[in-house]
Amino acid sequence: MQSSIAKLGALFEKDARDMLKNPTMLVTVVLPVAMIVLYRFVYRDLLAAAEADLAVRLASDGLFLCSALCLSVGMVGSMTLVYGIAEEKEKHTLRTLMLANVSAGQVALAKGLVCLAMTLLVGTLCFALTGVSWNAFPAFIGLTALGSVPVILLGLVLGLASRDQMTAGLSSMPILLLCLVPMFAPMAPEAEAVATFTPLGGVVELMRLVLAGELTLEAAALPLAVTAAWTLLGAVVFKLLYRKLAQDN
Repeated sequence: MQSSIAKLGALFEKDARDMLKNPTMLVTVVLPVAMIVLYRFVYRDLLAAAEADLAVRLASDGLFLCSALCLSVGMVGSMTLVYGIAEEKEKHTLRTLMLANVSAGQVALAKGLVCLAMTLLVGTLCFALTGVSWNAFPAFIGLTALGSVPVILLGLVLGLASRDQMTAGLSSMPILLLCLVPMFAPMAPEAEAVATFTPLGGVVELMRLVLAGELTLEAAALPLAVTAAWTLLGAVVFKLLYRKLAQDN
């Protein structure tokens, strides 16, 4: 047990260092924060109006928090993971780890935990820049963590399936686009119909319910079911494929 924990700690430290040394992954970490800063500039008139109108304030808070959640999980939760695993496959590091008596499950768990920690850190920075009251932070960070789980599971599978970092860029695009759909739903009515059924659609809807003070068990049933379905799908696909895909090409 202690040996497994020690291996997991060493893998966690290694993956954290690798993330900070990879320029592509660093960009995906910085980009969500930069986007929120840009949003504050683009929507400066909305923010000014929100100071005097409670309804506008509610809409503004919803826009910024949903954007922060989607950007943090979509960019960090999927792209850093896919790129990180693809880089190790490209350098044949995964095979070396397997030969060093490290299981594929330990490698995946360490990478998932590093990705989750970085997602929550970026989410916290994004939240701080939104200007929303810190009273909403516990709900925001909890829903960010909840929404990260299915995205991380899918990112692990796609990362293992990618031959190199070039194919990783293509592999991560579907997850990223799906994660960003709820962010654009208020601006594109045609996207609103499908937004709820995307990986982050459930947690984004829960965030809106929390802000509006309308969170009830009945209202939360569908969003929670959607999130649980994506989590289950990611877990099943990962369990079925990770042993096979963890082999270096």
